[in-house]
Amino acid sequence: MQSYEDYQDLQETGFSSAEPVAPEDEFFHSLYVAGKTRKNHMNINEEADKLQIRGVEYNLEAVHMVITHTKEILAKEVGQQGQRISIECFSFKDGAAPWYGTSKLQDHSPRQCPQTSAERAVTDFCSPCRSQIVVAGIYCKEDGSPVIDSEGKPEFIFIRGKGMKYSNVSTYLGERFKEDLPPIFEPVTEQSASFEKAVVNNKRFVTKITRGTAPSQYGDKNVFVLEKGISLQKEAVLNILKISKQTVDKFNEKFDWSRKRGQTSGYAQQEQPEGVLNILKISKQTVDKFNEKFDWSRKRGQTSGYAQQGQPEGVLQIDDPAPESKPEQEQAPSEPKKEDGASQSSFSFDDIKF
Repeated sequence: MQSYEDYQDLQETGFSSAEPVAPEDEFFHSLYVAGKTRKNHMNINEEADKLQIRGVEYNLEAVHMVITHTKEILAKEVGQQGQRISIECFSFKDGAAPWYGTSKLQDHSPRQCPQTSAERAVTDFCSPCRSQIVVAGIYCKEDGSPVIDSEGKPEFIFIRGKGMKYSNVSTYLGERFKEDLPPIFEPVTEQSASFEKAVVNNKRFVTKITRGTAPSQYGDKNVFVLEKGISLQKEAVLNILKISKQTVDKFNEKFDWSRKRGQTSGYAQQEQPEGVLNILKISKQTVDKFNEKFDWSRKRGQTSGYAQQGQPEGVLQIDDPAPESKPEQEQAPSEPKKEDGASQSSFSFDDIKF
């Protein structure tokens, strides 16, 4: 019996492929501000400075959501504004520090991420790296009742706090963290109180999102303005936590781009003939020569500006929601159909289907 582990050195030279999913058909729909008036690829007219929920609703003055997930990540982006943006190094900041990026050191050992912006600033490779905050949740009405589709399913939406959009998002989440609220869990312990502040507090309110502007050296830029709306009842908050737990794998799959690297093609053979095994042996023996030839970072002391191998299209473009940054690819039009959910007094999120 031949074990695949004998050929693990070839892991990074494989190729994986997946069926592309149109952004409007994904589980999480991006919320963005249209930079200019234009028709999108679904022939829908997007008005400048209005909020757009891709594949759901367009040209909104305000959007309400109940937060289900938040995550701070690190990303070193390569590319000019208005052009395709690629990721040279990424960290999902999984668990407690230290965190590690997807880009390896010259000796192929893991690259440890500096823990603060000041530490990143004095590290040549990491100085362009920036924190981003992803905030995802259930699209809802002002009273907290979800907006559901014709199948009775809610729409999950997200914003990305990056660049000039980072500050407002970070400030809003920080304010929710600092609030002293009546406990949800009993008995109250130091651990439960800490958990509630970090994880639960931002789920206890409807969050209102509108468009604002902030000055920059290139003129005023669109930013998100987040405001605390009405509070949710305890039963609704507990059900939101259940939904968050049930969908956390989908969230991680969408936003942890490091999962999409280094995967082999997934094709398998029941039995490998001798000739194939010999080819695998040759591949293993020559993998160092392959890396020496095509790993340009070895010749420059740093990684190149090219996107890392194995990043699918959506990762290379990092799902940038700004439509003025790049043209949309042609997709088959779909007609979003939305229906309002029940009022807050009768809806507790316990009968949501997804």
